[in-house]
Amino acid sequence: MKPLICFVLLFLQLCFLDEASGERSLKRFQFQEHKLFPESFDYDRMHDRFLIGSEFHGTVSELGNDGSFQEFIRDGEYAGKAGIAGVKVDSRRNRVIVTVADTVGWSYGGVAAYNLDTKERIYFARLEGVGVAEGEKFCANDVAVNFKTGDVYVTNSFGNFLWKVTKDGIPSVFVKHESFTSQPVIVDNDFNFVGFNGIIYEPGKFVLAVQTNSGALFRVGVEDGSVHKVIIKGNQTFPMADGMVLRDDGTLVVVSAEKIWLVGSASRWMAANVVDTVLLNASDVTTAAAVKRGATFVLHSYLSDMFAGQSRDEFEIREIEFPAEVADSDPVWLIILIVVVVVAVSLWRFQMGHFYEQYRRKRV
Repeated sequence: MKPLICFVLLFLQLCFLDEASGERSLKRFQFQEHKLFPESFDYDRMHDRFLIGSEFHGTVSELGNDGSFQEFIRDGEYAGKAGIAGVKVDSRRNRVIVTVADTVGWSYGGVAAYNLDTKERIYFARLEGVGVAEGEKFCANDVAVNFKTGDVYVTNSFGNFLWKVTKDGIPSVFVKHESFTSQPVIVDNDFNFVGFNGIIYEPGKFVLAVQTNSGALFRVGVEDGSVHKVIIKGNQTFPMADGMVLRDDGTLVVVSAEKIWLVGSASRWMAANVVDTVLLNASDVTTAAAVKRGATFVLHSYLSDMFAGQSRDEFEIREIEFPAEVADSDPVWLIILIVVVVVAVSLWRFQMGHFYEQYRRKRV
């Protein structure tokens, strides 16, 4: 009987060890490179690594699951004179797509694609003059991939419109719409000029794009270019929104320097609601999110140091959990506890019955 009790107690201790200590240990990846200042990243599941774009150097680096860190792509055509603003892995075509942006003069940029194995450039689509007048500022910010066609969609933070680049690297204006430029600016800081920023492709034939200065989220059809401003319950907005990622469960993670929103929709993103939030340390300047094996990771870029002309060598990617999801896991442990107790009691009753039967036979 004693071994059974010991087993049950040990099992319960292992099951509830995390709860007793407060929360499970979340993964953190720290990496070092002088003045890297990464703004974007994505998870490359085929090679089990994060690919990280540097805003300062204009390079792409790889961060292995073992913590190893090294430069992956340095394209001499723009490295050193423009930064990497967006990174998206297209595993189906074994390539990574990056957006290139000059964050000083705002007059140079494009979209580039590279082979994930050979690092060979597949194309570099320049965006000067594509929907942009001569001398007009523009910024190719974030990028989303249509995994069915290979086309990519890019946000222009200055012009508040979307570009499209075909799988062969031919750029064009995807959608310009008056609703993109008519949203009230709710951000009162040095970044109130930044319009469209994060963008994701939703397999239901549309993209979702968010604006930094208005906090508005738009749903744009990839076949007909239809535009719809997503109605957020309670008239909520996403001020200072930056990168986004669509999780496997269909929820959307929207990142800003101070807060992360978890957003859900039951109407194919005609309307949505904020499911949960996580507050951040604003000085970390969190700019992007990615999903690795179902877990959500965010990037601490510390870009404020770069804009202030300061130097920095250490950066971080860390896993996050939303409080509502942690709470939702409690019933699972309750069920386990009930099952264990029921089994233990049943075994105890069976053993006691067996002892009683033996005792009765001896008496007879």
